[in-house]
Amino acid sequence: MSNGLLMTGYEAVPTVTRRSPWKVAGAAIGVFLYALVCWTLLGRGMVSHGEEGTSKVVDMATAKSCEEIGPLSIAGVGYYWVCDLEVRPYSSGSRQEVVTARSYPDEVTPADIGKPLRVKEVGRYYARDFKSDVPWWSIAPGIGGFVGLGLFAYWRRNKRFRKPDTETPVTSSLSLSSVRPRGGVAAPAGLPATASRTVTPNDWSSAKFWRICGVLLVVAVISGIVGFTAGRGTELREATLTIAAIGLLSPGWLWFCTPARWKKATWCTTFTVSVEGIRWFRRDKATFELGWDELRELRLTTVTDGKHVLRMIDFFPLDDDFAKRHRTLKGLWEIGANLAGRSLPPVVNGYRIPEAFSDAAFAEIRAAMTMIRPDKLGEYRGIPQNTVAS
Repeated sequence: MSNGLLMTGYEAVPTVTRRSPWKVAGAAIGVFLYALVCWTLLGRGMVSHGEEGTSKVVDMATAKSCEEIGPLSIAGVGYYWVCDLEVRPYSSGSRQEVVTARSYPDEVTPADIGKPLRVKEVGRYYARDFKSDVPWWSIAPGIGGFVGLGLFAYWRRNKRFRKPDTETPVTSSLSLSSVRPRGGVAAPAGLPATASRTVTPNDWSSAKFWRICGVLLVVAVISGIVGFTAGRGTELREATLTIAAIGLLSPGWLWFCTPARWKKATWCTTFTVSVEGIRWFRRDKATFELGWDELRELRLTTVTDGKHVLRMIDFFPLDDDFAKRHRTLKGLWEIGANLAGRSLPPVVNGYRIPEAFSDAAFAEIRAAMTMIRPDKLGEYRGIPQNTVAS
């Protein structure tokens, strides 16, 4: 039973594109520089410059000496003045209780040495008691980055569903060989009605996860070495050890951000194998559910040209009236694929999910089909003509 609509009216095909290492490196450097800019602007914005507060409940301080720190500190990239303060907390009353502390970067300068200063505590630092808030320009780049990232993700999610070019691309022939023929294994009995498995097409494999973690851990180790060699109590030590801590925690927060963690979200594209059948969900694009009594085969096809790998899911109806009952799926009927700019021929007498799947997602689907409906599972391997597989 089909309960969704193909909203675009255009065909989309599973696609794997070439990823230039220079583009990947450039993107990584760009993200790193953007993070430094946001960090620095936020640090600059937190430096108070404005009208002094009028409250009588305030700590008073006297600057004794100052030093210039940089090029990296808790305030980001740049050189800043940090001064040693003698602070007399308001709570001390008439007592001569004095606390030794450091000023927040650029809050106090050598020109303030010896002068009484109204200050307020900011973490382990003291800042001037000014009324001004953090200016908009210091937080705008960070907010803009999050918004831009969301728009970019939305654009990437929908770009393949735009109107295709009018020119018909040259299609390469494909040599297919059976890895696992359909049939020969009976469907297991006694499975619970809730047995199912849902994947996102771009699920991360453990290898990909640890490759990304490895890069972050290397940065963390380098930052840790710099931090431990820096002077104790210095801003450089604090900044680099903070970066090191974030990097060392990367396996935890990166695991939380992987596609598999968000596969139940309504905006996340998913494919489900269950006791009842299969379900494909792509918000506002192609959403449908099909029972096993309507399907003859669910086929996993892996195509490689030796450098790139394209993994596709095809399904084949059991009877000739399927197309009439599910007219909304016509956009998925006998569509082709694109492997790094090479157009591949369409699936014959079948429907194709318009998405390329990762190796991790394929493994999940294979495991689910083996457990739930092995009698419907088929698997093929393909090689484009004139291509030697590695």
